[in-house]
Amino acid sequence: MNKSKYINPTKCASCGLCCKSFQIGYSHEDSKEHLSEVERFKLLDTDLIEVHENETGYWVEFKIPCKHLKTNDEGYYCEIYDKKRPQLCEEYPYKVTVDCPHKIN
Repeated sequence: MNKSKYINPTKCASCGLCCKSFQIGYSHEDSKEHLSEVERFKLLDTDLIEVHENETGYWVEFKIPCKHLKTNDEGYYCEIYDKKRPQLCEEYPYKVTVDCPHKIN
């Protein structure tokens, strides 16, 4: 079961959007070392990584699906959903998440 207080778990089960890519946020206030990572990602010659900037910082999107994301007749599902998933997955979405279509406030 999803442990996030910002999601209706019954609507979450077959979307798969959060597992099709992964994002890391960087604030404009982050250290030079962290912001240099953003600059490095911009230099990579791939369509699988995109850097988006907004008023508060950067979002680095890795367009690489999770290996446990599978499909069936009903849509997407996680093959380890009821097993030991990473904490990041169990608690997604977070209060600051902007890309979840099922997030509740």
